[in-house]
Amino acid sequence: MAINITQKEFRDSCKNHYIAYARLHEDKKYQKPGRLLLFYAVECGLKCYIMKNENLSDYDALQRYARNVGKKDIAGHNIREMLIKCGLEKRYILKDLPLARGGKASSDAFNQVWRYGAGISDEETEKKNEKVM
Repeated sequence: MAINITQKEFRDSCKNHYIAYARLHEDKKYQKPGRLLLFYAVECGLKCYIMKNENLSDYDALQRYARNVGKKDIAGHNIREMLIKCGLEKRYILKDLPLARGGKASSDAFNQVWRYGAGISDEETEKKNEKVM
């Protein structure tokens, strides 16, 4: 069960995760954990943006809204769907990450790639996605 987070808490979390990412991303041994923090910063920021634009006070309201408009992914981890909802999908284009052992990870699975340290077969795509985020 998800914790009911307020719009302000999402905004603060975005800022805090980004600050931590900025401190880690230059050290190669912390690139994946740094990217995970970036993912969560972006996720929290986009949720806050959607909540602000739709006049939603908390995560429960966001989930209800997402169900009502048929876009449940905007209340989850799907960065690409959140970008679409915000009208930013043409400005911030995220490519699927090709996995070293086959298959691809879409933007809703980037957090898993970086949390578990999955191998990526195309580091340039990974770096480009990091810059886009």
